[in-house]
Amino acid sequence: MIACSSEVSAGRRVALVVLTLCLVSGAAEAQPTPAAVAAPAPVVAPVAKPAPVAAPVAAPGPVVAPVTAPEVLDSGVVRMTLAQAVELALSQQSSLRQVRAQEDASRGRVELARVPLRPTAQLGATASVGSTPVRTCAGDPSQSCGGFFDPATSTGVSAQVSWRLYDFGQTAASIRAAETSASAAEFSVRVSELEVKTAAEQSYLEAVARHHLVVVAQAAVDSELLHLEQARGFVAAGARDPIEVAQAQARAASARSQLAQAQSNQAVALGNLRAAIGWLDPARQVVTELTWPAPTQGPSLELPALVAAARARRPELAQLDRQIAASDASVAAAQAGKRPVLSAFANSQWGPDSSDWTPQPSWTAGVSLSWTAWDGGRAQAEVRIARANLRAAVAQRDALLVSLTAALEVARARIVANLASVQASTEAVSAAQSSLHLAEARYGQGLGGQIEVADAQAALTAAQGSLVLAEWQLADAWAELRRATGQ
Repeated sequence: MIACSSEVSAGRRVALVVLTLCLVSGAAEAQPTPAAVAAPAPVVAPVAKPAPVAAPVAAPGPVVAPVTAPEVLDSGVVRMTLAQAVELALSQQSSLRQVRAQEDASRGRVELARVPLRPTAQLGATASVGSTPVRTCAGDPSQSCGGFFDPATSTGVSAQVSWRLYDFGQTAASIRAAETSASAAEFSVRVSELEVKTAAEQSYLEAVARHHLVVVAQAAVDSELLHLEQARGFVAAGARDPIEVAQAQARAASARSQLAQAQSNQAVALGNLRAAIGWLDPARQVVTELTWPAPTQGPSLELPALVAAARARRPELAQLDRQIAASDASVAAAQAGKRPVLSAFANSQWGPDSSDWTPQPSWTAGVSLSWTAWDGGRAQAEVRIARANLRAAVAQRDALLVSLTAALEVARARIVANLASVQASTEAVSAAQSSLHLAEARYGQGLGGQIEVADAQAALTAAQGSLVLAEWQLADAWAELRRATGQ
């Protein structure tokens, strides 16, 4: 390169030096800083050396700041925070509304089970017209009255009251089964709320990550376009071979293609976020903030503490406990189905007609004892079904307890690994930026080539993308840990 420079005239050398200094300074100003590209800082401060797996690291929990309404931009785009997305999901997610409706129906079944304990009353009234039977006329015994063509009207009023006095525990067992089932349904709502929260949070985190990757891809495009202009300037000055312009154009086109793919992935992530929060307005697009959600203090990463917290807070365990109690109560209710029923009743009737208004109202009252001696095996089948449901609920709870520790171990291992990955990726971004600045400076001074600059640019883009992925995976691992502990 020095020999090549010596062949250039003095005037052209001066122009080349001035052009080189301008391009290098412009590239340095246009190059994104680590804070601009890798825009948020790591979620947790990186440690100097890999910490042991059981190291007590604070976990970021849900945002606790008061939730405000999402911001509507001038373009109609709705920008929301993580807390706003979770709040919208809990208020309008259709799957959660279905579970809440089912829980309300279970409360109604409790009231239905209590109905036999209360007296019931029935009122009735009838009015009819029809032919009268043939009979001797009252005024002329020799004549006949009535018949098909002699209609008469009749009316009737009735009232009946019944009350189950005692059924040897049938109703009490049914009420207990309905109440425990309703309690299990209440915890199923909490399980669904936790699932909706986690889905909304993970969708939001993916959308934030995709936004960061778009920023990285856009920075790569801007840098490649700057390198293209730099190459054109050198070729125009006669300092470089024209092939470098074609190579720079190819890299710029490749960077634009990667930007388009990143933008497509971001659109898909935003669509998934709309589905996760139940967003129905097609006229407004939902977008996220660029910064990662702020971490708050949470549980440590010590496995015994995580297991204890999960067993105390996981709504699935409480739900299965209620289901076991409900199944046990259903067994008792099915076994009580063949017990006798003692009831009290009273009724009154009055039915005059158009030809005779003299009848007086009648009434009856008493008690009855009924007992189904043989029901065709129905009660036995119901007991068998209830016992099978009980065994299934117990087995399901045992399976959850077995998998709980493994899920917590996986989540904490992901956190520890991604903490180290964030630290390493941050250092890699800083090193790659320094390498690119040096490569561009060498290229501007005629000491390096386009391949060196291209390799440095590719390394920086890859390092920035790796940092975004590491931060995304770390935030997602914290979300999984909060889900596993029922937080």
